[in-house]
Amino acid sequence: MSTKRKIEDDYIIKVKKSILKETKDTEKKYVTTYKEIKKYFKIFNKSLFKEKLNTFNDVKIKRIIQGSGQCVEYLSYRKGTSFFVLEMIPKYKNKLEFLNTLAHEMVHLWQQTVMKDTGNHNRLFFSFKSKFKKLNLHLSY
Repeated sequence: MSTKRKIEDDYIIKVKKSILKETKDTEKKYVTTYKEIKKYFKIFNKSLFKEKLNTFNDVKIKRIIQGSGQCVEYLSYRKGTSFFVLEMIPKYKNKLEFLNTLAHEMVHLWQQTVMKDTGNHNRLFFSFKSKFKKLNLHLSY
């Protein structure tokens, strides 16, 4: 095993332990903050995406009618550009639900920006299932 691979594996183990510790209390509601979104974006970017993911152009904490988060692409036809906004709800059932949602939306961002894919729940999206499992996260629709 190469030294780089060993360091990556050690980091994933460290992140998994941290997630397990922080998500023990499944009954406690979790209040979303920009600070925590930024913190876990960095952690997941390193552990799931090998730091290939650029940050969202904007982050909003807001009520969402159906769902618990979304990666929204805005297109400027005049400029010929697009930008991506992460939208997360203000409160989650618990911290694990928050972490699952953030990581889920990051997969959509990766699909659309790195892989130039549709961002749908397709084979490419679910290819992250085993990576999520290593961190004690769950990837679903």
